[in-house]
Amino acid sequence: MECKVCPQCNSNNIYKGVMQAAHAPLHMFPEEAFNKNAPLNSHLRKNSKISSYYCQGCGYILGMFVDEPDKLM
Repeated sequence: MECKVCPQCNSNNIYKGVMQAAHAPLHMFPEEAFNKNAPLNSHLRKNSKISSYYCQGCGYILGMFVDEPDKLM
């Protein structure tokens, strides 16, 4: 990641985290995967966890990305 300083508070405490909802990490699915009507945990669904960089000082999220974009192809 190129940004080493938070644009909101000028802190340099930037960390990587995994986006999570309730008890599981969030995943990105390609839109066409939902047209197959396969269950979310099916091997037919291509997915990748969503991670982000955030500021420890103020909580600002600097960017989000999928960990394995090649799995979404």
